[in-house]
Amino acid sequence: MSIFSKDYVQGTFVPKHPDKCFNYNGQVQGAKPITFRSSWERRLCNFCDEQDNVLAYGSEIIKIPYFSRQDGKTHTYITDFVMFVKSRSGDLKRYVIEVKPENQSARLDEHGNVIMPPPPKKPTQRRLASWQERCKVIERNNEKWTAARDYCYKNGFIFKVVTEKELGFIYK
Repeated sequence: MSIFSKDYVQGTFVPKHPDKCFNYNGQVQGAKPITFRSSWERRLCNFCDEQDNVLAYGSEIIKIPYFSRQDGKTHTYITDFVMFVKSRSGDLKRYVIEVKPENQSARLDEHGNVIMPPPPKKPTQRRLASWQERCKVIERNNEKWTAARDYCYKNGFIFKVVTEKELGFIYK
């Protein structure tokens, strides 16, 4: 059994304000139209498109190399979103945003180590396989996000993982 839902929503997002979308305004060469891969990503697209304080945004534009200990290889992490936001104080904030379910997000202890979910209380083969898959996904996401935080620090961005909890406050 997979931890990934087979019933997620996918589609192409067409902005009402293409002038502020990097995927449509020509500011990012080779940017493809926005493909949302979940209803949560679609919700964030609508938010970015309609909010006046979001000055510019784009999807799957930034590519970050990262090393995976799971297979000992370097991979490319393509971030979900980039947003340029005017804060209440008038400052420009630049964000790299990853949209993920909370159950696939790494929680860190005070030393920066990943806290894995506990194994199932009744360890059937199916439950153990699901738990192991979830642990691998959390570890891989942590590897990507560690590289993303480093990239953001060096390039003046703020890295943020947005889960269903934060997206619950954004209208549909």
